[in-house]
Amino acid sequence: MRKTLIAIVTGLFLGVIISLSANADLDKAIKYADSGETRKAEIELYKISQRAMDGNPKAMCEFGTMYKREGFWIVQSDKDAIEWWLKSAEMGYAPCQFSMGALYLIGQAGIEKNMSKAKFWLYKAKESTNEKYAKMSAQIYAIHALDNY
Repeated sequence: MRKTLIAIVTGLFLGVIISLSANADLDKAIKYADSGETRKAEIELYKISQRAMDGNPKAMCEFGTMYKREGFWIVQSDKDAIEWWLKSAEMGYAPCQFSMGALYLIGQAGIEKNMSKAKFWLYKAKESTNEKYAKMSAQIYAIHALDNY
């Protein structure tokens, strides 16, 4: 039981950290905002939103993260964040596939725990060409014995 709890917490932590590290353009906007260059930050965030609306999977993932985090000039909404992450995951973007798998694994942010869906998304990320997400997904997949679902 304790090992499972540790694995779940680790999976969630890794999902959040890794999904945030995938946000190169969002990181740029954050740096602008932190340095007081709010106009540049707003422009960068606007560009992300436009690329997301145009169907760019990375931008969709970043746009979802903007909804999730406070202070990004849009109203926080778990529902909207997950909607954008899911769109990105469906287009094959491994960071969001990993994030969706982690959310289903632990049941958070309005998502009910669902091991079958966790298996589906973590398998997709595990099979992706993104080495970092493939490795992390494979580890979580094995820890939680998702082949049993």
